[in-house]
Amino acid sequence: MTRRESRKRRSPFLSLSFRLVATVCCILLLLSYVSVLIDPGIFPLAGFFGLYFIPMLAVNVLLLVLALLRWSSSAWIPVIALLPSLFFVGFFFRAGDRNALPESVVARTDGLKVLTWNVGGFRSGVSDEVEDNIRGVTALVASESPDVVSLQEFRTGDPSGLRRMFPGYPHVREHFFRLRNGDYVGNVTFSRLPLRGDGHLPFRGTTNMVLYTDVEYAGKVLRLYNVHLESNNISLTSLIQDVRGGGYDELQQELAEAHEKVRRSSSRRGSQVRALLEDISGSGLPSVVCGDVNDTPMSYCFRSLRQGRKDTFCEAGKGFGATYRVLWPLLRIDYVFVPEDFEVLEHRTPRVGNSDHYPVIVKVHM
Repeated sequence: MTRRESRKRRSPFLSLSFRLVATVCCILLLLSYVSVLIDPGIFPLAGFFGLYFIPMLAVNVLLLVLALLRWSSSAWIPVIALLPSLFFVGFFFRAGDRNALPESVVARTDGLKVLTWNVGGFRSGVSDEVEDNIRGVTALVASESPDVVSLQEFRTGDPSGLRRMFPGYPHVREHFFRLRNGDYVGNVTFSRLPLRGDGHLPFRGTTNMVLYTDVEYAGKVLRLYNVHLESNNISLTSLIQDVRGGGYDELQQELAEAHEKVRRSSSRRGSQVRALLEDISGSGLPSVVCGDVNDTPMSYCFRSLRQGRKDTFCEAGKGFGATYRVLWPLLRIDYVFVPEDFEVLEHRTPRVGNSDHYPVIVKVHM
């Protein structure tokens, strides 16, 4: 039997296998589009499909390339899967151009400048030294000089020293949980502008929470929500070690635990977002929501928070919007949402290494 005859004989099986794989991957990607409509608190599996959007998108692109190289009649399958992604890609990447913004926006030099950052307890940066990360965070805040600083996973042994850390911010609001070693961790908001009220939304069984402050700006009062929603709590280090170590049983167990954590945390985030939206609707104030949502744009949480609001990255961002340093540019999980009648003048995510998250810096005008 010649090599050519052998290839012809294998051809139907290979074509059928390729079509089967392409169909499964197409269905999975289509499910990720639909998942943004489903509350994970009601159907927890919805959280998985949104989380796997980027990997499944990449797989379908690869399948399309292979189909075109093989002149396969199955090329239409990944095409169908990829077409809806054109409506979502702008949530992850934007070829932004400031000149494309309205002249009234470009010409503005005033505005409310907000910096939000999950600082990871000052223990998740490139450096293992806590003091190095603290200096990096304070230096960036000093150089950017925002009006309001919204920090999550702020960890300290002495809450009374907050004002000394950021001396240019006379108004400070915080909500901490005490750890077993005596340290405190939680959300902190620093403001140069007067604060007219504050409070927090606690969530049962977790240190995740929402801290809100009523900020006086331009003769009006707006409510700024400093958000830290439920984390997946997945150890990437453990997964990488299991892959490198070749321990199949350990890796299988780690993956099973990771999936259970994603299922549980997705469900909790759904209920946390509902509580946040109830407070927003009951406040009667224009609201800015910023912080670590721990969910991608392909999620029910993102869609719910964006409804009736502007996502500042979509308005004025440029390049990749990813905010999670460890898996850059895959994960965008930190956001700023503002009312629809606000003008978004600026959105940036400086790639600094003082946390496992990048800061998000925006400037808006009421």
